[in-house]
Amino acid sequence: MENMQLAAGLAGEMVAHAVQWVSEGSAGPFLAYLGKGDTRVTLVDLAQDGPESPLDYGRGLMIVRSAARAVIVYDGTISNVEGGHYDALIGEVYEFEHCDGAFDVLVPYRPRSESQSFGVYGLILEDQASEPVDEEILDAFLDGTRRDADVGKFWRQHQLR
Repeated sequence: MENMQLAAGLAGEMVAHAVQWVSEGSAGPFLAYLGKGDTRVTLVDLAQDGPESPLDYGRGLMIVRSAARAVIVYDGTISNVEGGHYDALIGEVYEFEHCDGAFDVLVPYRPRSESQSFGVYGLILEDQASEPVDEEILDAFLDGTRRDADVGKFWRQHQLR
């Protein structure tokens, strides 16, 4: 569980940055990972031309680079049970070093327009069975969002109630 918490912290930090970037018009796709024994996060821009999708490229790169934990973040769309669609930042979070776990982060947002300001809706963290993650994972993610005080503050200021 401790390593999943480390992966969640990395995801929180990277998704918080993506919230600010998407408010400015662009967020990803990108891969952030820590290799086994690394102390610094490596960021990889996944926007590339080629036969492979950026997400498949990023997933393969995690394996080639022997990532201990990683998060792929991209701008996408999600739908709710009523069939409504929302712009959302989507994060795929992976822990490879000890438990080979994974979970997804969904951050629906309202894009800036002439009539409305940018805003972030509620946060969703769910495991591979679409069930909410454990409270410890959520807490570690939220701690990660506060690692960079400026981006954490930006997210909180744009949270829609």
